[in-house]
Amino acid sequence: MNRLSGKKILVISLALLALWIVVALVSLNIGSVSIPIRTALRLLSARLTGSSSGDDPLETVLFSVRLPRVLLGSLVGAALALAGTAFQSLLRNPLADPYVLGVSTGASMGTILYSLFTGWVGFAAISGTVVYARPLAAFLGAVLTVGAVYVIAGGSSRSGESSQRLLLAGIVLASFLSSINVFLLTSTNQADLRGIFYWLIGDLSRPVDASIYPVTLLVLVGFFMLYLLSHSLNLIGMGEDDALILGIEVRRVKTGVYIMASLITGAVVSVSGPIAYIGLICPHMGRMMFGSDNRILFPTVFIFGAIFTLLADTVARTILSPAELPVGIITALCGAPLFIYLLHRKGGKP
Repeated sequence: MNRLSGKKILVISLALLALWIVVALVSLNIGSVSIPIRTALRLLSARLTGSSSGDDPLETVLFSVRLPRVLLGSLVGAALALAGTAFQSLLRNPLADPYVLGVSTGASMGTILYSLFTGWVGFAAISGTVVYARPLAAFLGAVLTVGAVYVIAGGSSRSGESSQRLLLAGIVLASFLSSINVFLLTSTNQADLRGIFYWLIGDLSRPVDASIYPVTLLVLVGFFMLYLLSHSLNLIGMGEDDALILGIEVRRVKTGVYIMASLITGAVVSVSGPIAYIGLICPHMGRMMFGSDNRILFPTVFIFGAIFTLLADTVARTILSPAELPVGIITALCGAPLFIYLLHRKGGKP
């Protein structure tokens, strides 16, 4: 493995962060009500310094609608891109992705079951800390799905064959769980079905509630833990036997990566729904630009995922204005052709 300086990682990350700021400002400007970038900066500065008068109607649009959506989209995109990078590195397969492996669908099922349960027993009427359990339910759904994929795929003595079996098992299980999700939703209030089905496609338009705080914390903890495992993951990618010789605890690292990737996937799916193919597109583009070293790939793809999701959500909000599309439709339109291209070009092998 080539030596990689911390300075190079920092410079590239800061450059991508600057690009994210530009994209975020543009996204704040675009919509049914235009907010010029200069005005947005003035309002943001006034809010930060405490000099805001609260009389400007654009301020309400900016801080109640646009800014929460930009921050939510950035968080969701960053988390799904990071999870996709971790799964692809671990399975050594560019087709691995939280959505393809069924992890996102399992997380959405956990969220639906939790919502139905709280509605049936009356917890929905209780304000306070109940919403903090939703990310946990999504995480449990994601972890159980990963376990089920492993059981369905069975074992294999060859890593390439094992990777293929896991992908096929994930695709089949995701289809099965999607059917169960639709079945579960038939018991909900008909008036809520449109919003729920939008959420199942992947939607950022739903109001942000208090669950965003534990979700953000879980994503940041997951990123930190995955980055700590990035060098070990590099060595495992060169061969598990070689990694064992070099003193890497392969089983512990693999278990940690699966848990952390499932954790951040479940956390963001609980608030945005299972947005497709972000975890496929962003790692692929990241490897094209920065190489396959996870020490630089994890932080750069994390930011690149935020940028890509903001761009996709901006298109979803404006392409049929004043109507809005779920962001999952735009990411699927981008990701499905890439999936087919990778499948035919590499046969699912790195």
